[in-house]
Formats: sequence, structure tokens, C-alpha cells
Amino acid sequence: MIAEYGLIFLILSMLLSAFQFLLPLYQSLVYPNGAKKITISVERNSELIFYTTLVSYCCLVYCFVVSDFSLQITSQNSNSQLPLLYKITGVWGNHEGSILLWLLVMTFFGFLFSKHNFKNSFLKTNTLIVHALLCFLISSFIFFTSNPFERIFPPSIEGKDLNPLLQDPGLAIHPPILYIGYVGCSVVYSLAIAFLFSKDSSKEFIKILKPWVFLSWSFLTLGIGLGSWWAYYELGWGGFWFWDPVENASLLPWLTSTALLHTIIVSERKKKLLSWSISLSIITFCLSLLGTFLVRSGVLTSVHAFANDPSRGVYILCLLVFISGAGGILLYKNLHKYSDQNNVHLLSREGAISLNNIFMLTITGTVLLGTIYPLFTDAFFEKKISVGAPFFNATISPLVIPMVLGMILGPLMKWGRDDLKQIFFRLRPVIFINFLLMLLVWYFTYRGPVVAVIFIALAIWLATSSLFEIYQLVLINLKKKKSFNIPLKTVSQALAHFGIAILIIGATGTSILKKENIQFQEVGEVISTSGYEVKFMGVSKEIGTNYKSDFAKFELYKNGVLVSVLNPEKRIYNFGKQVTTEAAIFSTLLGDIYISIGDNNSGLWTTRIWFNPYTIWIWLGVLFMFIGGLISLKRSFKELK
Repeated sequence: MIAEYGLIFLILSMLLSAFQFLLPLYQSLVYPNGAKKITISVERNSELIFYTTLVSYCCLVYCFVVSDFSLQITSQNSNSQLPLLYKITGVWGNHEGSILLWLLVMTFFGFLFSKHNFKNSFLKTNTLIVHALLCFLISSFIFFTSNPFERIFPPSIEGKDLNPLLQDPGLAIHPPILYIGYVGCSVVYSLAIAFLFSKDSSKEFIKILKPWVFLSWSFLTLGIGLGSWWAYYELGWGGFWFWDPVENASLLPWLTSTALLHTIIVSERKKKLLSWSISLSIITFCLSLLGTFLVRSGVLTSVHAFANDPSRGVYILCLLVFISGAGGILLYKNLHKYSDQNNVHLLSREGAISLNNIFMLTITGTVLLGTIYPLFTDAFFEKKISVGAPFFNATISPLVIPMVLGMILGPLMKWGRDDLKQIFFRLRPVIFINFLLMLLVWYFTYRGPVVAVIFIALAIWLATSSLFEIYQLVLINLKKKKSFNIPLKTVSQALAHFGIAILIIGATGTSILKKENIQFQEVGEVISTSGYEVKFMGVSKEIGTNYKSDFAKFELYKNGVLVSVLNPEKRIYNFGKQVTTEAAIFSTLLGDIYISIGDNNSGLWTTRIWFNPYTIWIWLGVLFMFIGGLISLKRSFKELK
């Protein structure tokens, strides 16, 4: 009966969401003069929507924990031998469960928003009404096309197992964090739509919007970083980003939300670019929907997913068209109110932000085109093509260079209007330091690709200019002989930009400067790479909880001294006999030794040994960006009080 209770509470959540947005609509049509016969507390109703969804989700988790194989979802994505952790994570390791998690996070954001007290009660009420509409659309999608509580008869004796690639601790935290970033955009979208219906000032709207943008951006950044980290150590191919549709789906809303968080700063301070802020709020959530639903339904990876489940595909398309169309029409009708607020001088901080946003949106369009173009060629021309890393690297790299230059110069420019001579005068210390650092980069990497030298030099310049902002403020405080008073917004911006700088260094090293050795290696043989000696000690058979493993042993030496013992594996899972490669990694700040094993051929094992320079800097950069986002988040929530 637990599954039936879960379905009942899902229906209650759907009905409560419908009630919250239909009642005001009904009253506005029946009582156009404003007379109201029925009143409800949208705050209280938003709480009920969250609680009912939470109970429904807990019921599904319980079914996985007790291995209730009478449910279609558990019989296809779990088994009795799974460790408890992977039984729980198996809930969102499939389409139906992941969409229910999406709904749970969305209703939780509605609950959080309802708890904040705003002076503008009209904007708050309308935002919760729009948000309830979104919750209704998602819950109805689950109920009619993706019901996780569907039973099968006769029940299965045993489940088919969770995808082995998902049986990893990283997958226990990656999807929920990523969904916080995705679904946080639902509040941003709802606020934008509610504002378009209102006649309130832009200042109040931006003040309320800011924390939700920083919240979604911060967790989306962390979620993408965790996803690339998981792919790096779990998939065994030696890289962190493959430009496949699943990765691109999360990158798209991150790019537009990054542009949005810069735009709202201009809108708040200079009362300009308000139309940009509203447009990007709508676009970001639409891209979140596009990425999550199309990937989960299989449309991006295979156009035949529509043929397998046409009702799901049609619903997805209708959902996207309705949400994006409604936002686009409302924006078009109100665009004239904000058109006079978009005039900015190019040689200013807001000018640099606007120019960077153009580059950011160009990158977004390029990634979107490369992601969905194979879908259209397959659907309309019956031609299967693949768009991979060479296309994205060749088209996006030239756009990243001017964008990084804008990040370097923008924070050091004045608001309103600046002067080239004054900019050069202020930047003299930074230019001198970076000239010396670029000489060092050239000296140590002159044999490497020119592209790598350019990106590392730009990243160093960005890092030093970010630290220079803090240095300038420290000098000002010392001159005034006051206690240090460095604005949190400057600290958060410097941390985020510094994080991007070291991420660029890590990505450049791992992508362009890496060294790879592929060979048949016999026991006792030593392979040398980048100052390390890797000695193969053999392979033993190990038995895990629900798998068998070829457990390899490598000894890693540097200058004749043993520094680590690495154990890559090849696992064969008991159910489905699926094979996975588990890499072994030795990480330092200067680079990673990354080892994976392949097949056994007459006593010789296929081994792949990489040296990936600066890889750990990628996730250190993500961490800096996340911390910078959290500082801005805390500050913006304080401003609401």
C-alpha cells in the first residue's frame, strides 16, 4: 500500500498546485472589479504542496529500500544485493524517479520563497501563483506519462540492477545538487513573469531576484563540477569533459545564469539592462527544462525516443512551447517599458559586462546548436551525424579569449564612463606583473602548443587582476588608517573570477598538455612518464558486494622513491554481467597520474597511463566559484531583511 499512498500524495500535490493558480484566474474572470468571494493563503498552500510531494517521494524511497519489485521502476533499476546507499540513489537513477526529485526540489523552492517577508506582497503572491502553475505542469507530466508508482503483475522475483556507472558515491550527491541549481531557476522565472504582470519599480524586483539567481548559479556550478569530477574518475577515459548532450544540457543554463547574475548587478546599480535581466531569467529556466527533460526522455541521444513513448515526447514539447512562449509574449508586450534603459557606454564597467554577455550568449547558442543539430538531421533528413569535441573546441575557444579579457578589465573600470588613459594608469602594476608572469609561462611551455600558452597566460592575468582588486582596497584602508572594510561583493567577485582563472589552467593542462601511454604491459615492467616510474605488479581476483573484479596493482615511483600504490579495476556485475572500468588516480597540484586497465592478452594486460597536468585545479576553481557565489547569496538575502 505504500506505493498507493505515494501516488495519492502526488495527486494531492497536483490538485493543490492547480487550485493555487486556477482560483485567482477564476476570480479575475468572474469578479473583474476586484470583489473576491474566496481567499486563500498562497504561502500556506505552497507549504502543503511541498509536504505532499515530500511524502510522495519518501514513499518511493521506501519502495526502493525494501526492494518492492512489484513496482516497474524498482524492478528495472534495483536489486536486493545493492548496498543501501545505491538503493536510495537508484530512486533518481532513472527517468521517472529523477522527475519526481525535480518536482520535490521545485516545491521546496516554493516553500522557501513563501517563508520570506517582502514589502511587495503583490509581487510575492503572483510569483507563488506562477510557481504553482509550474509545479502543476511537472506533477501532471509525472502522473500522466512518467508515473513512478506503476505496478507490474506478476511481480518480479528480483530486480535487473542499477546501472553500474551510477553505483558510485559521487552519484549520491551530484544529481540533487545539480537539481538545486536547475530548479532554482523556476523561482527566477516565476519572479520575472510576476514582475511583467505588475507595475512595480525595477529596484524592488531586482532586490528580490538577486538571491535566487545566486542560489541557483552557485549550486549549478557545484553540480556541474561534481559531474565532471565523477566522469573523470569513474568513466576511465582520462578526461573531464566530453561535450556530450548530457554535459551540454547542464552547461547551457549555467552560461545564461552567469550572464544574468552580471546583468542584475547593472540593473540594480545603474537601473539599466532591466530587459536583459527579465529575458535571461526566462531563457535560463527554459534551458533548464530543455536540458533536463530532453536528456531524461532520451530525445537528445536518440530521436526514436518519441517513437518509443510519443505521449511523453509530445508533452515535453508542449511544456517547453507553453513556458517559453508565455514568457516571450509577456516580455514582448512589455519591452517598450524598458527599452530606454539599455543605453550604456562601451568604455565603462556596465559596457564591459554587456559585451561579455554577448560573448556568453554566443557561446550558449553555439553549444545549443551543436547539441540539437544531430537531432534535426536525423529527424528531417534521415542522416546520422555526430558533433563532438573538435567542433566545440574550434568554435568556442576564440570566443573565450575576449570574454576572459572582459573579465580582467571590467572590474577595474569605472561605472558610467571611463577613460583609456586612466584605465592604463590604474592597471600599470597588473600589466607589469603579468608581463613577467607571461614571460615565465612562455619560458616553461614554449615547446607546448601555442593555444595552451595563450590560455594559461590569460588565466594568470585574470587571477592576478582579481587579487589586485583586493590589494587596492587594502591600500585604501591603510591610507585612511581605518580597520579593514572590504565589501563582500568585491570579495565574492574576486573569488569567483580567481576560480575561473585556475579552472582555465586546469582545463588547459588536462585537455592540451596531457601525455598518454597505451601499451601491453607485463608483470614487473616499468613505464616512465613525466618524471614518474609506473611499475606493474599484476592482477588479482576480488569479490565485491555485487560484483567481481580484476584488481590491478601498480607501484608509483618518483626519483626512485615509492610514492603511492594504485589499484585500477575492471568490474563485472552479477546482474546483467555489465563491465565497468575503475581508474586509479594519484593527484598532486602539478598533475595527476591516471591509470586504467583493459583486457588480458596471453599474460599481457592492456594498460593506459596518463599524466594530466593541473587537473585538480579544475575542481579547486569550481570550489572558489561556489564559495564566491555563497558569499553573494548571503549578502543578497541580508539585503532583503
